[in-house]
Amino acid sequence: MSLSGGHGSLSAGGMSMSSSGHGSTNILPTWLAVIWTLVFIAIFVVHTRHLLGTRGQRRLWHSGHVLMALGMAFMYAPPSIDPFDIPRSLWQVAFAGGALVIVAWMLTEALERQAINALWTLIAIDLAAMVYMWSPSGYKPALTWLLVAYFVAQSLLWLTDRMRSIDHHTLPTAYVVTPDGALGRAAAQPLICYRDLRASMFAMTLGMAYMFAAMQLLM
Repeated sequence: MSLSGGHGSLSAGGMSMSSSGHGSTNILPTWLAVIWTLVFIAIFVVHTRHLLGTRGQRRLWHSGHVLMALGMAFMYAPPSIDPFDIPRSLWQVAFAGGALVIVAWMLTEALERQAINALWTLIAIDLAAMVYMWSPSGYKPALTWLLVAYFVAQSLLWLTDRMRSIDHHTLPTAYVVTPDGALGRAAAQPLICYRDLRASMFAMTLGMAYMFAAMQLLM
């Protein structure tokens, strides 16, 4: 991806950013891009380990994060250390496919009156955001800054471990009758089962927020 204008230039998918006004500001210097690349490689390893050690819904949930971590590693990787040059359209297809799989699964569960963890909504949005991130052009400032705020909020929820409370919320798709005869919402399977997810997901969502902000600043 490459963008250029009177005040800056951007290439992403091997990202190189610079901006100039009265002076020159390197928004994403090579050393920082390399650090973020290594961070996302580490996140990829962590979530791959969890993927292999889980089953059922948790395996599908971790699969989405493995794909996102890999995509972000390539998004940050400078061209000098990225020998693959994977087309951005391929990344878009991969993330769009992942989002559609999640949405289709949620719809199937809803039609069968199964309890759905609220975290599935978040990962569907995350995957859709990755499609937008890998688009060749046409970023909309309002949407981009909304995504920056969204991922910053997510990063804070992970940092403070508040995301575990969301993990206990279910979407209104299934109900049960409580012992006292009242109608209550059925409980969904929790998805957060590892303590190290707090650090890896904080880093992932913060890195995504930074990338969206950096891209928008170059528009």
